Amino acid sequence: MSRTVLFDLDGTLLNLDIEEFLRHYMRLVGAYFSHVAPPEKFTRAIWASTNAMIANLDPSLTNHEAFAAHFEPLVGRPWEEMWPGFMDFYVKEFPRLRGLSKEDGVAFRVLSQCSRSGWNLILATNPIFPEIAIRERLRWCDAHEIPWKFITHIDNMHFCKPHLQYYEEIVRVCGLDPSRCVMVGNDVQEDMVAKSLGMKTYLVEGLVIDRGGGPEPDLRGPLAQVPEAIEKLLPL
Repeated sequence: MSRTVLFDLDGTLLNLDIEEFLRHYMRLVGAYFSHVAPPEKFTRAIWASTNAMIANLDPSLTNHEAFAAHFEPLVGRPWEEMWPGFMDFYVKEFPRLRGLSKEDGVAFRVLSQCSRSGWNLILATNPIFPEIAIRERLRWCDAHEIPWKFITHIDNMHFCKPHLQYYEEIVRVCGLDPSRCVMVGNDVQEDMVAKSLGMKTYLVEGLVIDRGGGPEPDLRGPLAQVPEAIEKLLPL
C-alpha cells in the first residue's frame, strides 16, 4: 500500500500562533454578528459550543450538527438563519486574518516534494471550521492547489482532536493502512495521539504545543525535514 502523510495545519504548515489567531478571529466574528447578539455574548457562545463539539463522541452527529445544537439555544436564533451569515463572514472578513501568518515558502516546498514522491496527502486539521475557512487558510501557505486526498472539516467529520476516533474515521473513510501513515503536527496531545492507532509520528518544532503527558513522537525536527523523515519512518 502507498504511503500516506497526514498534515496538521495551524502551527505546522501555517506559521501561525493559534492563540493569537483565535483572539483576533473572535474579535472579528463578534463584531460581524453584533446585529445578532452583543459581541461578548456571541463569542462566549462560540467558545462554549466549540468545546461541546470537541467533546462530542456521538457518531450520528457531524461536528457541524453538534456545534449547531449547542449554539442555537445560547444565542436564541435559529441556526438556519445564522449559518448563511457565517458563510458571508468567511468570504468577506476572514481573509483579513492572513497577516497573522508569517510564511516563508517551506510548506509549499515540502508538500510539493511529498506530492512528487507519489505519497497520499491528507490535511488532518482539527475539523472545527467549515471547508471554506480551511481552504482560505491553505491559501496563506500556498497549499490550496496541492492535490489533497482528503481534507477534514466541520461537515465531513464526526469527531475532533484529540480523540482517537478522529484518526479512526480518517482511516476508515480513506481506506488507509495506519502502518503506512505518518502524522505530522506540532501538538503533542492532539497530533501524536495518532501513534496509538499504529501511525508513525513526526513533531514539527517551532510552535510546539505540549500540555504534558503526551506520547513521544517517533521523530521530531523542522517542517523542512519532513520528506527525509518519511523515508526513514516508512521505508519501501
